[in-house]
Amino acid sequence: MRFPSLCIKDTTSSSLLGFLVIVMALSGCSSFSKLSKGRAEIAMASITDNPSGATFPGRFIWHDLVTPDLRSAGRFYEKLFNWQIEYLDYYAVVRNNGKRIAGILQMKPQKSKTPGVWVPSVSVPNVDSASQLVQAGGGQIVNGPVDMERRGRTVLIRDPLGTNMVLLSAKGGDPVETEVATGDWLWDEIWTNDPAKTENFYISILGYDDVLSIKEDYDIFIQKGKWLAGIRHVEGSSDKLLWVPIVRVANPDATAQLTKDLGGSVLITPDQAPNKGNTALISDPTGALLLIQRWPSKSPAEGD
Repeated sequence: MRFPSLCIKDTTSSSLLGFLVIVMALSGCSSFSKLSKGRAEIAMASITDNPSGATFPGRFIWHDLVTPDLRSAGRFYEKLFNWQIEYLDYYAVVRNNGKRIAGILQMKPQKSKTPGVWVPSVSVPNVDSASQLVQAGGGQIVNGPVDMERRGRTVLIRDPLGTNMVLLSAKGGDPVETEVATGDWLWDEIWTNDPAKTENFYISILGYDDVLSIKEDYDIFIQKGKWLAGIRHVEGSSDKLLWVPIVRVANPDATAQLTKDLGGSVLITPDQAPNKGNTALISDPTGALLLIQRWPSKSPAEGD
């Protein structure tokens, strides 16, 4: 499957984009060391029921929502995407059509006013070696490396511009790759105001082969000819940018309306997006940002 670019032009003003970046700043909210009550539950939650026995470096294999209200966020996603959620005390495992795809982690009470944020996990063959490359490339080790009993060896990192990501060597191997179904993660893109620095950093630690520029403000990380993630160029001086995940949906208009009905926000409607009617930028009731995308697009010419 060839993934779409999923790029959204800045149809909003730079001030709104700057607001989104500030709201979703990751300074402190996603440090696992500050979420110790959920850490044991994360360690016992594998990312797949069907490990491949192999590692696919650079592939996005999991997403965790760090949120001030686990139950409220869970109810929102259950109704929005028909996800099935298994609740523990401080952590929940999310399934789509029975397949494990994500987790939801409860923040500590004193972080209750911090907005939610989605943090992706990317496959690496050796977490410790990758951690050394992070530091050599100007990034930071936020927490780890640490062994989690059923999840694998993991480390939370921050890139030179302040964006957080988890590097993971999954126990038993990465999930078996399947066709992306409705409700699955379709894509991830990073928002950066310094594309060259961002691209050089992730190439060095994730082993991407190349970067393909498809538009003036959008590039693609390439690995063995496959598109693995997007790089969205944004304006502004903020040093707190973020990874934005995309969920495949059948009807962006209906999903956007349901987002509002459930207490979330629609920041860019399908009609405002450049590929009219196929994409929308939304946030859940706790402020966590994500994109929804119809794929293939309504028009055969779009997304190629």
